[in-house]
Amino acid sequence: MNPHVETPILTAGLFDYAEWRAEQLQRVKSLLAWLEESGLQGDQVRPLLQQQITRLENDRMTLAFVAEFSRGKSELINAMFFSGHGQRILPAGAGRTTMCPMELFSDASQPRGLRLLPIETRLQSQTLAQWKSSPQVWTAFDLPTQDAQGLAQALTHLSDTQRVPLARAQELGFFHYADSLADLGADAQGEVEIPLWRHALVNFSHPLLDQGLAILDTPGLNAVGAEPELTLSLIPSANAVVFVLGADTGVTRSDLEIWNRHIAQSSGGQTLVALNKVDALWDPLLTAPQIAASVAHQVQSTAQTLRLPVDRVFPVSAHKALLARIQADSALLARSGMGQLESALNRAANIDRRRMLQAALHDTIGLVQTELAQQLRAQLHEAQGQLDALLSLRGKNANMVVLMLQRLAAERNEFDAGMAQVLALRAVNNRMLEKLRERFAAQSVLRDLEQLEARAAQALLKVGVKAELGRISADLRARLVDAETQIEEIRQMLAAAFTRANSEFGFTVSAPRVLRLSGLTQEFDRVSQAYVEHLSGVNWLKLQNNAYTLRTLRALSARVRDLFERALHDVENWDRSAIAQLDSQVRERKKQLNRRLSTLQRIEDTKDSLHDRVGELQAQIAQIGALQRGLESQVAAFDDPA
Repeated sequence: MNPHVETPILTAGLFDYAEWRAEQLQRVKSLLAWLEESGLQGDQVRPLLQQQITRLENDRMTLAFVAEFSRGKSELINAMFFSGHGQRILPAGAGRTTMCPMELFSDASQPRGLRLLPIETRLQSQTLAQWKSSPQVWTAFDLPTQDAQGLAQALTHLSDTQRVPLARAQELGFFHYADSLADLGADAQGEVEIPLWRHALVNFSHPLLDQGLAILDTPGLNAVGAEPELTLSLIPSANAVVFVLGADTGVTRSDLEIWNRHIAQSSGGQTLVALNKVDALWDPLLTAPQIAASVAHQVQSTAQTLRLPVDRVFPVSAHKALLARIQADSALLARSGMGQLESALNRAANIDRRRMLQAALHDTIGLVQTELAQQLRAQLHEAQGQLDALLSLRGKNANMVVLMLQRLAAERNEFDAGMAQVLALRAVNNRMLEKLRERFAAQSVLRDLEQLEARAAQALLKVGVKAELGRISADLRARLVDAETQIEEIRQMLAAAFTRANSEFGFTVSAPRVLRLSGLTQEFDRVSQAYVEHLSGVNWLKLQNNAYTLRTLRALSARVRDLFERALHDVENWDRSAIAQLDSQVRERKKQLNRRLSTLQRIEDTKDSLHDRVGELQAQIAQIGALQRGLESQVAAFDDPA
């Protein structure tokens, strides 16, 4: 590593984000440990805290880089993240470029090294996600991560190509829309060059990757357009997308096709455009203002063509930025424009991601605080009531103790009888929840999609697939809408039952919070619309390939299954949390009744027990006060701006 290289803005932002995430993780773990030590009933909040721990531990920041070939995308990644190696790590330069989509990450639970999926797997209908669970199909190479030159050499496999007949290339999903053999670079035998590999997984330990950074590199229209999972899943789910163009070429026809068909529809504030190779405009015969005007004109033209705000187009020279960082040339680095792009990417990815996680964490901690504070107030109220009752016994005769014993026994019998209502409530809730589960059951949810797959595989011409998928999507969406109605029915039933329990037994059970599936429904709408549009006339020729069509439909099935499983998981956690409130107060009331009964029996047996029990209750009240202060301290830690 070069110790003199200035730390890139985005790199610094990633480390700041990782440090913040580690602090939040430690605070959640501390709160969970405090809960375990406190003796409080945590059944309803423990899963919420554990969910946040899992989310923070597994959080990954994904940046997607998309471009046609020869736009300098790999050089841009080298300049942003790997200049500290003192040389290029990803293959870049004339005749050396990444030829297949690549996922670059660090995950100790998966095999380290470089894994490459043969291009021939496109002829089969398995999705990329399914192939990832079949390691024997991939070709694996070791990565000498401590040797920069050896690492760069190993990664040249990303550039591997082969020459095949045009018909074979088109069968594999390439060159469907080329106008002539000349456009394809075909040789005298009519053979064309295509990538040797379909997809690459690069898993190695690196300071940035170890912090949760993942890079998705998707080169070329033939790669993006032939893989529905890239277009419809991996790219849209990235935290930020950088679309790389060449300042020397402007927006070409293939650039515009990638943008319009695969990026623009989901383009938001997290999508930036890097107008690379701006150094081609640095004409030594022009003055600095003339060069600046030429660059500004190219930026304005690009923004207009892509229909983007001009402040989301960044003129950069990845080559000069990499050179500047290796040579510690701050003037050249400033002129490369890399700082402005990295600052925008830092805002789009790190800051927005942090804000989203912070909001989810804030909501969870608020729920935990409300539940535990309520539990402590109930304990304090009960302990104080017992103390007041015992203090009133001082100087009273034994008949008073016997009378209180009789009253308490009657109260416990009445409470035990009332618990039949709780059992009945559970039975009703379970029946309603089971009906709701049927809405999200994978088998019923995916049955229509599986039937569509079968019909599409048998059909000679893939006509009607789009319309049928639209109908299925409407039916699936109706399931989500109906499910939200059922959730509200469960909520109202529980709220009424909790109100009765509070009235009859003095509980303080809160009505379940309103649970909306609107966010999930919006995500489903976005996913289903993207897939329906993908199965349109513009892709008709590719859809005649059975393997491609089935991959597309199976990728959609996987996304739908994931969405519905997440919905069911959220509903079950919500229901479990609501019922846990009642269970917790029932257990606590039973414990209190038994404790009071035991106390009075001991007082009846020996007069000295009254003084001892008063002391125990006073100590218990002091302990509850300490727990209340401890809870406040734990929650206050999350408000610490550090």
